[in-house]
This record gives sequence, C-alpha cells and structure tokens, in this order.
Amino acid sequence: MFLTLFSTISSIIAVVIVFLFAIEKFSKQVQFLIGEKFKISIEKFTNTPVRGVVVGTVLSSILQSSSAVSVLVISFVEAGLLPFTNSLGIIIGTNIGTTITSQLVAFKLLDIAPYILILGFILMKIKHKYQHVGKPVFYFGLIFSCLFIISVITSNLNQNEFLLSIIGQTSNLFFAIMVGFFVSTMLQSSSITTSIIVILASQGILNFDQAFGIILGTNIGTTTTAILASLVTGKQGKRVALAHFIFNFVGVLIFLPFVPIFSDFISGLPLSVAVQVATSHLIFNVIIGVIFLIFFKQYNQLIHKIIK
Repeated sequence: MFLTLFSTISSIIAVVIVFLFAIEKFSKQVQFLIGEKFKISIEKFTNTPVRGVVVGTVLSSILQSSSAVSVLVISFVEAGLLPFTNSLGIIIGTNIGTTITSQLVAFKLLDIAPYILILGFILMKIKHKYQHVGKPVFYFGLIFSCLFIISVITSNLNQNEFLLSIIGQTSNLFFAIMVGFFVSTMLQSSSITTSIIVILASQGILNFDQAFGIILGTNIGTTTTAILASLVTGKQGKRVALAHFIFNFVGVLIFLPFVPIFSDFISGLPLSVAVQVATSHLIFNVIIGVIFLIFFKQYNQLIHKIIK
C-alpha cells in the first residue's frame, strides 16, 4: 500500500512539474501577444480601484497564475509604467481571477483539455494567419491536460488508508492552513494547489472543511513569489509585494472567526463537494476584495507607512 502511494505521489509530482512548465510558457506567450500597447495603456486602464480589480481579475484568469501577475505588476511599477496606487486594485483582482481554474475543475471541464491541446498543436504546425495563436492555445491545453491526468492518477486514493490517516490531520483548521501555505509556497502556484484540492474533494478524499482550510493557506503561500521577486527591486517593488502579502494574510485573519458559520452555509448548498470548495474559494476572495476596496485609502496609507 505504501509503495503504491509512493508511486502515485511520484507520478503526481512529475505531472505538476509539467504543469508549472506549461504555466510559465503560457504566461510568456500571452505577455508576448499583449504587446507594448497594453504596457503603455495600463495606467489608463487602472486609474480607479474598481478598474484595477477588473484588470487584475482578467489578467490572472488569462495567465492562470496570480503569482505571475503579481511579479508582472512589480516589474511595471518598478519601471514607472504603473503608479503604485493603481497596482493595489490589480492585486485585489488577481485573487479573484485565480479562482477560475478551480471553477473549471469543479464543473468537470477538464474532459475537453486534450482536445484543446490537439487544437493548439494543429494551429502551430499549419501555416495560416492565426498561427501565432497556436502556442498559447497549446500551452493552455497542456495546463488543463495535466490537471486531467492528476484526476485520473488520484481516482483510487480514497481507498488508501495510510494517505487518509495523514489527510485526517487537516481536520484541524490551523494545520490545514499550514499545509496549504507550505504546498503553494513549494509549488509557487496557488492554481495547481487549489485545483488538486478540488480534485481530491470530488473523489471523497477531502471533506469541505479540510479543503477550505488548505485553500486559506494557499492564499497566503502564493504571496511568497512576489516577495522573492521584490528582493531585487527598489522601494516601489517592495511596496507591491507587501501589499499582496497584507491583502492575503489579513484577509485570512479577517475570515477566521467566521469560518464555522461560512462552512455551515456552503455545506448546506445543494452542490457537490467539489463545487462547494470551488465556490467557497470564489466567495472568500470576493468578500475580502470588497472589504479592501471599502478601506482602499487606509490600505494605501498603511503600505506607505511601513515602507516610507
């Protein structure tokens, strides 16, 4: 049983490596397609907090990574293409946009992933005016094909007593948060972490409370990418990274007292556990986003007080 589990985990790690490779390649392809016009116009697109949230949501939905968007924002602010205040709205939006991946997994849209992969490959190889779109489509298909493979690999894990005994420890909320933090920090991707959580919930390996606790941890862990990137930047870049961390960390702290009430509400919805987990991820980030928009001025002032 242990050897079977070890083999399964090794296979998952291998697929995750391919997933992270696909995310990196996809992000670069999209940034190339976006082009210089977007970079020049980004200040105008984000001149109000709400517009910034919309841009952040769309960008992280397209790039499939809040970490990639936060690093991109740091580079924009550091280069003077984007005022720091404008970046705060984008930071709020990235957390909402990154929930899209788990939504797609929860609603079983992974089945079409291989077809997207094939379509992208064909578009790359056949000469036509849209050939440049082939690579982004291919890597997008590869991202979700990896998640599809993970769902197949883990389909029998709900019968592994050794794994279930380990996962049982995540019934403790704070332990679950720590697990989510460390896993998303190691993988440098909240998208893959939350997607795997949704997959495990759909297979009965995780219950809702365990899954939601881990998701809270991933929200904090995903900020480490921006923090690492900011170590080689100036004052403005460090402010963006700090803003990202404070938004995610304080958001979890705000939500902690209400977790039992929220859990009862979501668990009572007539949805599958997987959809409940994905929905909770979305609702959590929208609520925290609204709170930070209400206190946007104070949020901005706090960052400037910490990094003068």
